[in-house]
Amino acid sequence: MLSAQAFDIFRTPRMDESIEKVEWRTYYPYVKSFRNNDTIEITINQSDVFEAMYDGLLLISGKVKKNGGGTVSFVNNAGAFMFSAISYEVNVKEIESVRDPGLVSTVRGYMCYTEEDSKHLVVAGWNYPNAPLLDSNEGYFNFLIPLKHLFNIFNDYRVVTCGKQTIRLTRSNNDNNCLLVTEKTTGSTTTTTTASIDIENVELKIKRIYPNNDIRLKLLKAIRADTPIVIPYRQWELHMKPSLPQGSTHDVWPIKTTSVMESPRYVIVCFQTDKQDKLTADPTYFDNVNITNIRLTLNGESFPNERMRLNFEKNDYADAHYRYTEFFPSYMSRMQKRFLLDFKAFKARTLFVIDCSRRDESMKPSTVDVRLDIEASEGFPANTRACILVHDSIMEHLPLSEIVKNLS
Repeated sequence: MLSAQAFDIFRTPRMDESIEKVEWRTYYPYVKSFRNNDTIEITINQSDVFEAMYDGLLLISGKVKKNGGGTVSFVNNAGAFMFSAISYEVNVKEIESVRDPGLVSTVRGYMCYTEEDSKHLVVAGWNYPNAPLLDSNEGYFNFLIPLKHLFNIFNDYRVVTCGKQTIRLTRSNNDNNCLLVTEKTTGSTTTTTTASIDIENVELKIKRIYPNNDIRLKLLKAIRADTPIVIPYRQWELHMKPSLPQGSTHDVWPIKTTSVMESPRYVIVCFQTDKQDKLTADPTYFDNVNITNIRLTLNGESFPNERMRLNFEKNDYADAHYRYTEFFPSYMSRMQKRFLLDFKAFKARTLFVIDCSRRDESMKPSTVDVRLDIEASEGFPANTRACILVHDSIMEHLPLSEIVKNLS
C-alpha cells in the first residue's frame, strides 16, 4: 500500500542500541533431592540486575525405570505432569501458583497452541499429537521446558524483572500421570509392568539483559524512588470437584465466591473419568461424558444465554467445538483463529468453553458467586472431574522496599 513513507528518501537508518549485552545464566536448586513429594526450590537473589524470566527455561533430565515386559512411553506434556504444584515468588511473595500444572498446561496448550508451536515444544515434552520420544534402550530423557508453558504470567507480562525471585516445584506423589504402560499378552498370559521416573538434574536457565547507560540510569532512578511496578496477568486457576454424582444426569456445582477483579473471564470445563494416577490411562484425554448442556451463572446472569443441546452419540457437538475455536481470537484480541484440535480430535479431548468476558459491569457488586449447571443424557460415570477458571490478577511490586501486594 502506497503512503507518504514512499517519498521519505532522505531518512536515516535507526539502530536499536537499547541493549548492550544479553547473557544466559544457570541457577541450581539448594537441595538436589528430586524424589516424589520433594520440593525443589531455585532462587535468583540478584537485586541489581534485570532478568527476562519470560524467556526462562527449566531443564529436567533423568531416567525412566521399568520393571516388567510391557511397553512404557511418555504421555504428551510429561514434564509438567512430574509436579503436583508449582509457584513463582518475588521477594518471598507468591505471584502465581499452579495446582496440577500438567493438567492446566495441557488445557492451555489445546486452547492456545498450533501445530507449529507443538513442533517447537518437542524438547519440552509437548509433542501433540504424538508422545515425547524416549530412549527405548536406556530410558534416558532430557526436557527443556519454557517457563511460559508452566506459568501464564510469563505469557502476559513480558517485561524484565528484578529482585529476589524463586521458582518452587513440588514433585508429584507418583509418576503414573507421566507414563503410559501398554501390557503385552501372550496366549492367556498378560504382563504386569510398573515404571517410575528418576530425576537426576534440574536447572533453571534465565536470560540476563544489560540495558545501555541511559536506560539503566532511568531504571535505577525509578527504583530508588520506590516507584510501584504493576504486574497484570491472567491466572488459570484450577478448581476440581472430586467426583460428579455417579448415575445422576444433572449437577449444580457452586465453584466459589470471589471478588469482582478475580471474577472469571472464561471458564473451561473438562471431564476425566478414572484417569488420575493410572499407568494405563492417558491424562491428556478429556471425556465428553455425554454432556448435553453446560451453563455458567455469575450472580444470576447466565452464560451462554441459550441451551447448547449437544448430542455426542450422534456427533452433534458443533456448538461446543465452535466455542472452542472462538476462544483464541477473544482471549488474544486477534482476528485469526488458532486451534489445535480439529472436529474429530475434539471428541476425545472435549473442552467446554464459556466466554463471560463481556458482561454489564455498570453496577459492580462486592462479590461474585460462580456456579455451574451440568446436564448429561446419561448418568455421570464414577471418578469424573474438573474445571478451570481464567481471571484477571494484578500485583504491585515496590522494588526498593521489596514489598509485593495483591491489588485484586
